Amino acid sequence: MRVKNLFSRSFSNIFVLLNRRWAHKLLETIAITITQMNFKSLIFLLPKLAFSFGQVCVDENDKACHLTDINIGLEWFINPDHLPLIVAKSHGIFEELGLNVKLVEPKDHWEAEEEIIKGVLDIAVTEPLHLAQDAAKDKPVLGFSRFLHTDGGVLFDRSKGDIKRPSDMCGKTISYPGSPGRGGPAIVDTMVRADGKTDCDLDSYGKHNGGFFHTDALQSGAADVATLIFWNFEIPEARAKGMKDPAFFSLKEWGVPDFCQLVLMTTPNRYEALKPELRKMVLAMRKATGIIHQNPTLARKYYYEYVKYDDSDDTQKSIIDATFDSTLPAFPNDNNMSSEYYNHLMTWLADTKQIDDEAKTIPVSKYWTNEVSW
Repeated sequence: MRVKNLFSRSFSNIFVLLNRRWAHKLLETIAITITQMNFKSLIFLLPKLAFSFGQVCVDENDKACHLTDINIGLEWFINPDHLPLIVAKSHGIFEELGLNVKLVEPKDHWEAEEEIIKGVLDIAVTEPLHLAQDAAKDKPVLGFSRFLHTDGGVLFDRSKGDIKRPSDMCGKTISYPGSPGRGGPAIVDTMVRADGKTDCDLDSYGKHNGGFFHTDALQSGAADVATLIFWNFEIPEARAKGMKDPAFFSLKEWGVPDFCQLVLMTTPNRYEALKPELRKMVLAMRKATGIIHQNPTLARKYYYEYVKYDDSDDTQKSIIDATFDSTLPAFPNDNNMSSEYYNHLMTWLADTKQIDDEAKTIPVSKYWTNEVSW
């Protein structure tokens, strides 16, 4: 591929580009200029307008670039955690790099690697915790770029007064996706022990599967605490839904590996087939992250349009506003993750009996690579 100045191409090729956001802007600017200038002045200005608005990707035969389709499976419904993907789509960054990206929300729980193998997805969004758990089960997974790092852990309503510190959670009922599996009690009990209470019976914890509806589980009385929460979403949501004093104990402060992050993953085979495109994906999201930090007003505009903010009711609008503001600082410029991080995560999973001890010996390179995320 090579880049040509728009004005050097024939006018017939301009119409190929009319679906591009900046092409519409170019034509609108030209129309306004025509009404304000005489024709001679316009002739001298057109090349400058074209250069300002358009660097067009074409192949060696002067044909418009072919866009590679990339279907991305999300881990949850669209929310501000996915902002770099939305900004990269809305701002035309993916398209400029030759990618036609589609965001696919799960209708229900899915095994992302199976959907990739079937060809339904190309890549998927997941958390480091689930990536490591899948690797421990010898599933064909490979993470390659981190794009969100927030805070989170265990949600509780401080106004009830019975929980003031992590050790107070001993014996409480926990709401968590995957209940009645070991995950929820493993997280809460690690915090309880880190707070100095080492005699809490692991079997004393109640278990409730409220899915990811953490606030609802607490407000309904079905659970005392809820885990696997991201503070930037669940805390604002809980406030908007009327919880008196929502609070959380942070993983990173109470002995649990900090897996409140989102990463992109695929299968090893799909990774090899799409490696150049995945590098472009990382660069596009990195550019989008720059827009988010430097021009949050524009990022907000893109997000509100994407989620149809104007069609939402007042409660939903307040949740959208609050979660958007809380999530803005959570997008790192560095997309790498270290082998030491995943080794520590695997060790904790084994120590808490969530995976077999043998999984601790799995090389990190089998399920994580920084090759395209440098």
